[in-house]
Amino acid sequence: MTDLIHMLRDWMPKQRWYSGGEGQTPQLTHLGSYVLANPNGEAGVHLVTVPCILDSSGDVPVVYQVPIVLREVDARVPALGYIGSISNAAGRVSAVVDGPHDIAFARALLALLEREGHAAGAGGRRDIAAYGLPMPGAVLGSFVTSRVLSGEQSNSSIICEMRMPDGSAAAPLILKVFRMLHDGENPEVTLQSALAAAGSVRVPPAIGHLSGYWPDPRVSSGRASGNFVFAQEFLPGVEDAWRVALRAAETGDDFGDAAYTLGEATAEVHRTLREVLPSVEASAPKVQAEVDAMRQRLDAAIAVAPALERLRGAAEEVYAHAAEMHWPTLQRVHGDLHLGQVLAVEGSGWVFLDFEGEPLRSIEQRNTADAPQRDIAGILRSFDYVAGSLEMTTGRDVAGDWAARARQSFLNGYAAAVSGEERIGRHTGAITLDGRAAHRQARDSHDASDARGARGGAGSFSQGDQSSPLPLSAAESAALIRVFELDKALYEVIYEASQRPAWLRIPVRAVQRILA
Repeated sequence: MTDLIHMLRDWMPKQRWYSGGEGQTPQLTHLGSYVLANPNGEAGVHLVTVPCILDSSGDVPVVYQVPIVLREVDARVPALGYIGSISNAAGRVSAVVDGPHDIAFARALLALLEREGHAAGAGGRRDIAAYGLPMPGAVLGSFVTSRVLSGEQSNSSIICEMRMPDGSAAAPLILKVFRMLHDGENPEVTLQSALAAAGSVRVPPAIGHLSGYWPDPRVSSGRASGNFVFAQEFLPGVEDAWRVALRAAETGDDFGDAAYTLGEATAEVHRTLREVLPSVEASAPKVQAEVDAMRQRLDAAIAVAPALERLRGAAEEVYAHAAEMHWPTLQRVHGDLHLGQVLAVEGSGWVFLDFEGEPLRSIEQRNTADAPQRDIAGILRSFDYVAGSLEMTTGRDVAGDWAARARQSFLNGYAAAVSGEERIGRHTGAITLDGRAAHRQARDSHDASDARGARGGAGSFSQGDQSSPLPLSAAESAALIRVFELDKALYEVIYEASQRPAWLRIPVRAVQRILA
């Protein structure tokens, strides 16, 4: 294992899923490995195993899942996944292959999942194990071959081609291998499984997941438990909403109908999550904790974009109002919703993916009930990014009005779905965020919150009222969306400053617009 650790120390920093900074040298410790069976007894495969590796080189220790396949050094070694070669005590040389790139690993994962199997620790260790948990009624088919989905950053996804017993093609599967391990349920597994179990067509059918436990010095008990892999059907040949929207903006095509139905679909996802998973009331401490986190994000954004300092006072006014206003019942939400997380599927409409939440938020935060307005704000910011990206390439504003219309259509669709109204362009309950109407709605939200407090209603935290909260008015929802849109734009400022400095002006302008 010492030789493997040295090899991984050089290899891991080159991988997109490695979270360490540029030039950072990993300090790796092997915590333990679980071993997968070679189900077909494939010749040349010496071992299929999944080490859990602690990297303590950064300010916050990270545990990585690093699946590897040891196989004979021959022409069957995948070039893309080749890490190096090692020798065992008997002198046998094995090629070390990154698991997701080797079909032996994909086949072993599916076999464990299908039979609800148990993968024990290497050497008989009992402090690490994995087990397969298929969804009831899930049909996998027979494995044909696999490949790694390119372009992913924080995880590794394996696309598996499958075949039915009669030889016909079965639905392909995608196995998402979580590279960073956390103690606790991954929201990707929890939320998508809950939606699929409820019969929602807004997510791909779930197949199941691999979960387990491992030694972890970050946990007080010394042992963590969580999810290793999530499996669901793969939807080939489809585009995400970002590409569809960007093409429409480039050509000037109207996106109103598409944005409206996306609003309806988002509301449908929120409604299903609210029905099948627990919700909590937005108590004063919960609201204050969220507002405090927003203030911290403001400080971090100003640190990397000092030009925003002059807007600190305006932002603080928004946060002060947010701490006093009426919040909805908190529920599970997507958590990192943008146009790239939604697929346009013919015959099914909009289908949502990647429910892991914002990568910069802790697993505890991502597993906490939240306001649906966070997801709404995420889509609004994404439309703004469509216009911003086109301005970056053309040097002029060519889609600002297009984005404003798309944003409003999305809000109308969401509001209509929530209120149960028939499809309309603008209705009395519509949420408006732009222009003088937005300022009027913000003022009205102050008045509505004051009225709730005066009568000791659900919006008043000081009265200890235990009755069901009243739904948000259009004005209150608009004001809260503004709060979350500001927070999302500040999050983007921090991200762009470190990853894409040339794009920094897009979220900076958004902050200026929101606080104007």
